Parts: sequence; C-alpha cells; structure tokens
Amino acid sequence: MGWRVEAPARLHLGFTSTGDVLTPWLGIGLAVEEPRTVVEARWSGNPGVAVSGDIWPEAVEVAGAIYEELGTEAGVEVAVLGSPPRHVGLGTSTQLYLSILRSMALLVGKRLDESVLVRRGFVGRFSWVGIAAFKAGGFVLDLGVGAGGRRSFLSLRFPEDWVVLLARPRGRYGHPRRGEAEKMLGLRYGSDRELVLCRLLFQQILPGLLDRDLALFGEGLSRYQRIVGEAFAHLQRGVFNPDSAPVIAAMEEHGLLGTGQSSWGPTCYGFTESQKRAEEVKRLLVESYSCEAWVTRANNQGARVFQTAT
Repeated sequence: MGWRVEAPARLHLGFTSTGDVLTPWLGIGLAVEEPRTVVEARWSGNPGVAVSGDIWPEAVEVAGAIYEELGTEAGVEVAVLGSPPRHVGLGTSTQLYLSILRSMALLVGKRLDESVLVRRGFVGRFSWVGIAAFKAGGFVLDLGVGAGGRRSFLSLRFPEDWVVLLARPRGRYGHPRRGEAEKMLGLRYGSDRELVLCRLLFQQILPGLLDRDLALFGEGLSRYQRIVGEAFAHLQRGVFNPDSAPVIAAMEEHGLLGTGQSSWGPTCYGFTESQKRAEEVKRLLVESYSCEAWVTRANNQGARVFQTAT
C-alpha cells in the first residue's frame, strides 16, 4: 500500500506590497493543472527513507527531515514520478516538498502540516502562493506577513473555461534560491507604486475574476505585471527576464490577455477563452521560439491524493 500525491503547478503573478502600504509580501498567484508534480510514498524493506526519480540533493534532505519528524522506524521509499524543471517560475521545489510531506505523512498515519517545512526554511520564506496553491488551488491572494509573522491567504475559484497557455524557452532558467533572499530583502516598491498595484488588484483583477470578465481581468493583470517588473528590472535585467520578453510579446501580439512572467521567469503565461487560439499560439511558440509549452486550465482544488496498491 502507498499514497500518491498529484500537485498543481504554481504561477506567481507578482507581489502587491513590500510593506510600504500593506503587509510585506502580499501577492497573487494561480494554481494550474499542468505541468504537475507526482510523488508516491510506499513502505520499503530497507531502513530509513530513500528517494528515487528525477531528484536533487535538497529533496533528499527534505525527505530525511520529514522522516525524522514522523518518528517512524519502518523503511519508506519516496518515488518522484514527475515534476517540472526547477527555477523556471513554476514553484517546483515547493510543490515537490509539500508532496513528499503529504505522501509520507499519509503513509505513516500522522498529521504533519507545512509548518514543518516552513520552520526549517524549505518553503514559505517570502511568498505563500505555492503553499496556498497546494492546499487549496484557485486564484490565490497571499495576505503577506501579518502580526507576529502570521501567514494567511484567500483562494478564489478561477474560471475553468479560461484557457491558460504556459511557455518556457527551452534550456533557460530564472533565479535559483541561492542569493534570492538578499535581493528580496533589499527590495522596496515605495508607497506610490504599491497604491497603483492595489488599485489594479481591487479595481480590475479581482472584479474581472469575480464577474468572469476576461478582458477586464487581463487588462489589469498585464498592467500589474509590468509595474511589478519595473521594480525588479535592476535585478532581472529588464521589466521581464530577457528570455521571457520576446515570448510575452508574441503572446500579446497573437491575442492572448493578461500576459506576463511567473516569478523570475522564464515561464510566461497568457489567457484566452478559445482553446483553438491557445493551441495555435502554442504551436507558434514551439516552432518559432523553441519553447516548451502547455495548454492548461486552473486547478481549483489543490493537490489530489490517491491510495495505491503497491
């Protein structure tokens, strides 16, 4: 017997505040169905915990820390059956670490939540969008760092008939975690920029989402992304990651709405109500821009769990 966890990918759509007007690191994001992370935990005849699949040293460290927290002496095998590349703007590390946690806790039959990983610095230092995407899915409003360091979020149902196109230039990456903290801690938007972002969020992005008005949502998100990008321009060599910029321009030129870059990039996104248009633009980006691309939709439930026979 084992437990399988399938987690959505996470798009980080940008921080609204660095603390000048609202709480620090308030931001928005979206959970999408593909490309997903799939992890399975099962009993093993060998002592300790072993991790197999397409992994990296931090994943083994995370599994070891969780095994220690669970306090079991039985052998556990964790198989990573699928995950997107790291450092491309899809929140892969957070989704993988939370999937390992959930699958191992279910296998052993003990309750452990994300605080285990937060406390050890594996997830959630600045943004909780990835944690919210895993736990609840949907459009995430991360409420930032509250009193006493408290973190909380809202999850809103995202229209599943809005098609999401994701594209990443092959072989290109965003920002590794090493060195990220120093850059983030030194970043301040200033009150003027934060007020503009707040207006876009509360006058266009959220009303467009709630009213299912993709034009209003898309117009607000596109402008929001560019204002956020201006604040990060000195850290990423432009309003967008240089590898993302031409892909975003092509998406916009071919009629996608709400275009932008997820996190540090280079994964880009755009929205449409037409499956046909999304497929046509995907083909263009694959053939003309050497992109890996996915036509997907919102995930409105977060990670799924399944009991397996093996």
